[in-house]
Amino acid sequence: MEFIDYYKLLELDKSASQADIKKAYRRLARKYHPDLNPNDKEAQLRFQQLNEANEVLSDPEKRKKYDQYGKDWQHADQFEEARQQKASSGGFGGGYRESYSGSGRSYSGSFDDDTFQIFLSKCLEEEPEQGVHIVEAILRARITMQSYS
Repeated sequence: MEFIDYYKLLELDKSASQADIKKAYRRLARKYHPDLNPNDKEAQLRFQQLNEANEVLSDPEKRKKYDQYGKDWQHADQFEEARQQKASSGGFGGGYRESYSGSGRSYSGSFDDDTFQIFLSKCLEEEPEQGVHIVEAILRARITMQSYS
């Protein structure tokens, strides 16, 4: 399924207030309502998307997850659980001493949870789709590094 930017769909920016969200939703829902567009499949799809966007952005907890995790907002609880499990098992990273590609450089520090959380948030906030790809690459690299230790 393709990522739908709820803010863009409602023609809002991320700083929109709850009142702005409600106003935009009502205006667009009226425009695309199936009763006003009975044979228009695109209008019906748009109306469903508007309902979904309103449901997420009008709920403060869902909105916070959406803002932080983008298209993966519905999996925020699993991300947090995995982060907490990782934190209790020693955090992200540390201990890698093999040289990478013969460069002689090694990683022996600890990429702590706060740093990773800030990095992840920025990636997903600024470029949600790109952020997910970056995080996937980091996790693949981490798995590769663990196989050397």
